[in-house]
Amino acid sequence: MPDITEKELLQFLKAIEEGAISLHPESDPQDIYAGNVTYAATNGWRITIFNDCNTWDYVDKAITADGRSIDFDSIDNDMPIAREYLPADEIAWQRYGIPGYCRFRCIHCGEDLADFNLRKTPFLCESCKALS
Repeated sequence: MPDITEKELLQFLKAIEEGAISLHPESDPQDIYAGNVTYAATNGWRITIFNDCNTWDYVDKAITADGRSIDFDSIDNDMPIAREYLPADEIAWQRYGIPGYCRFRCIHCGEDLADFNLRKTPFLCESCKALS
């Protein structure tokens, strides 16, 4: 039995969706086009999301403020509802900074970055780049 219950994990994910809990990524999620993105949450938790081609794919790991944890295998094997959890595309962008399948977006205004030269840190469109 995992240390974090499915109910706790789902409540945490819902609080992120609703904006009650904010996330701060260790690095820009768009810099990790395919791989794990780890976030510190304002409630003291840490969560790692697998980003697949700039698409929110699944929860790879979560650790509570008191050190309890769960990993992908436990979620996959023991948590049928959490295993199927997937935020809407705009929630993935607004809350996790993951822009959507094969997309890159300006971190300030959200505009698609069509110019390949802008698809790198700091992920700013020409307009926002000029303002900074």
